[in-house]
Amino acid sequence: MALMLSGAVEASVYKDFEKVWEARDKTYRSERETLEVRAKSSADRAIQALVMGERTGGDDLTLALTAAWSLSELVGRGQTLYALREHMAARPSLALSEAWLQGKIDELRRKAGEADLIEGEMEILKGRDTISVQQWIGALEQLSMMRGTISGSAAELALIEQNLSSYYRARAGEQADRQRLIASVLVGLSAAVRSKQNDFQHRSAVCASTGRCTVR
Repeated sequence: MALMLSGAVEASVYKDFEKVWEARDKTYRSERETLEVRAKSSADRAIQALVMGERTGGDDLTLALTAAWSLSELVGRGQTLYALREHMAARPSLALSEAWLQGKIDELRRKAGEADLIEGEMEILKGRDTISVQQWIGALEQLSMMRGTISGSAAELALIEQNLSSYYRARAGEQADRQRLIASVLVGLSAAVRSKQNDFQHRSAVCASTGRCTVR
C-alpha cells in the first residue's frame, strides 16, 4: 500500500510539472513565427541597405543580427525544454537528472568554444570584399544564431534546474549550494556569449559602415 501511494504521489507530481513544461512549450511555439518573420525582414532590409550603400547599413545590420539572435535564443529554449521532457518521461532518478544536466552544460561549453573557433578561422568580417552581401550577412547571421542558441539553452537550463530542484525535493542545504554553483556557471556562460556577440555586432556594423573590416 505504501508503495502504491508513493507511486501515485510521484505520478501526480510529474503531471503537475508536465503541465508547466507544456505551457512553456506552447509559449515558445507561439512566439516563434513572429520572430522568424522579424528575422527575415531585418535581414532583407540589411542586405538592401548595404547593396544600395545607404548610411544606415551598419545599424540595419545590427538589427538583423539581433533579430537572428532572438530567434535562435527562442529555438535554443525550445530544444532544451524538449530534451528535458524526453529525459523525464522515463522518470529518472535524481542522480541521472544531475548527470543529464551536467552533460547539457558541458555541451554548451563545447559549442561556445566552437563558435569562437569558427569566427576566428573563417575571418568572416574580412570576407565582405570577396563574397556577395547576401553571403556575407548570411555568414554573420549563422554565427549570431549559433551563439543565440547557446544563450537560450543556458537560460532554459537555469529554469530547468529550479524545476528539478522542486521535483526531487533535495535536502535544503545541499540543494542551495548546488543551485548557486550551477547558476553561477550558467550566468557566466550566458554573459560570455552575450559579450562576444556585442563585440561581434559592433565590429560588423563598423565594417558595414566604413569598410574597415580588420579582425583583431
